[in-house]
Amino acid sequence: MTYQTITLTVPETLYTRLQTQARTTARSVEEVAARTLARRLPPPVEEDLPPALRAELKAMGHLSDDSLWQIAGSAMNPDKVALYDVLLERHQTGALTVEGQEWLARLREEADALMLRKAHAYALLQSRGRKLPSLEELHARRL
Repeated sequence: MTYQTITLTVPETLYTRLQTQARTTARSVEEVAARTLARRLPPPVEEDLPPALRAELKAMGHLSDDSLWQIAGSAMNPDKVALYDVLLERHQTGALTVEGQEWLARLREEADALMLRKAHAYALLQSRGRKLPSLEELHARRL
């Protein structure tokens, strides 16, 4: 990783907080500041994703908070979930046809892409300073 040096003017109170955190964590002020900035910036999109999904995730950075909350709260179609469960059970028992294996692979890719979209939406919301729901709150929404 290459580094760039910048000069940043911050209020004395903020610098004092950075110094305190640096002492507490046995790190340099520069490292604490860089880590703090990294946590507040939108998350990067991995380059090894399929091009269409990578483009979609990058475009999400331009969406409104309301749109991101909708993506974060989205779920896979219940019929597809039921089909996935049936196909997975058949796969585990060795009774899945070639066509069933293809369906299972497609549904798995679709589910994986949905989870990436949801995770990216939550990460973007967090980088914008929005309060994310707790695990208990997320679980309660599913019931």
